[in-house]
Amino acid sequence: MKTILFLMADGFEETEFVTPFDYLQRAGFNVVLASISGNTSVIGAHGLKIEVDILLENAELSQYDAVLLPGGNPGFKNLLASEPVEKTVLEFFESDRFIFAICAAPLVLSKAGILANLKATCFPGCESDMLCREFSEERVVLDGKVLTSRGAGTAEEFALECIALLGDVSLRETIREQIVAR
Repeated sequence: MKTILFLMADGFEETEFVTPFDYLQRAGFNVVLASISGNTSVIGAHGLKIEVDILLENAELSQYDAVLLPGGNPGFKNLLASEPVEKTVLEFFESDRFIFAICAAPLVLSKAGILANLKATCFPGCESDMLCREFSEERVVLDGKVLTSRGAGTAEEFALECIALLGDVSLRETIREQIVAR
């Protein structure tokens, strides 16, 4: 079973967390929530409080097949300010594992230099702060093993593409039918 590490920061966008979390679990993947702050709970941008499974500092990164970064404000700022988060995404990139980032969270990948030679997208208005080979206004963009998406309104498409990448297209279509997605 593939395992995905979610990097959870206070101020995360709830839809960008809940949708991928739910869909990936429906698809049979193991999702592990890691707090980047050292606290065992995090609070979303709109008040959703969740308990995490692990602190990022205690995560054995080699155990994970992918890492996912929800956006949100101030969540993405907390991700950007975290050196352990930057080290984590770099380790996933250098070991050729999947990296999934939505909304303003692709800015974390930009700061780490991961997007320099990749096509990517982010939340509208953040593109001036994002250094990438090619910026796209597409809703979900895959380049290599890096998947980026625009925001809460694209969370479903983003989550379904995560499933296709970690599983396959038929698994994605099974989940799409179960949830009556477009």
